[in-house]
Amino acid sequence: MAGCGSKESKYPVLEDVKEPAAAEEVSFNGFTGSYDTDKWVFDNSMGNFAIYDKAIYMAGNPDGQCPNVNANISQDFEGKLTEDDMNSLMDELKNMGIDGFTVVKNEMRTFNGEPVIYYETKTEITDDMIELLIENGNMTEADIDAMGGRDRLKEVGETDSIGIAAVIDGKIVIVTGTYYDESADVLEAMKLLLKTGKVS
Repeated sequence: MAGCGSKESKYPVLEDVKEPAAAEEVSFNGFTGSYDTDKWVFDNSMGNFAIYDKAIYMAGNPDGQCPNVNANISQDFEGKLTEDDMNSLMDELKNMGIDGFTVVKNEMRTFNGEPVIYYETKTEITDDMIELLIENGNMTEADIDAMGGRDRLKEVGETDSIGIAAVIDGKIVIVTGTYYDESADVLEAMKLLLKTGKVS
């Protein structure tokens, strides 16, 4: 009985997420989204929309390994994301030519009935990476000193991240989550931001 009920997704489905009781909506830099205040804390001191693992953040991030999620508005976009868009984004990421940054997986997924670009990366903090973070305004020399200096940062080792690009209100929004052990909480937080996300 084709055409009866729900249509099959073209891409693997990212499971929906329930909005938690402790959800709170915040806005920064034109992006608005909700996060679970029991698990995360919002902080825009690095100049972007970011949430951090509450327990580790409140403890002062002693190991420099605080899981975090950030959201950035990329560009105007009409229509639905396609595999061509994914390939263009992957080319952009690879062409950054940054020592220590690797895309390990990428694929189209479906979230809330819409196609999204899903990718996983590994990042090793190198001098190149630190320079890029400073250049992009993600951190300052003072931030680096507060974390114990460049050598301490480089000792953190490899970090894993998930990126999801989605179309929200006519813009591509890229939500990136960085984790150190387990990705489940980070992915849930990312999905909640995308599900509740608005661009103004």
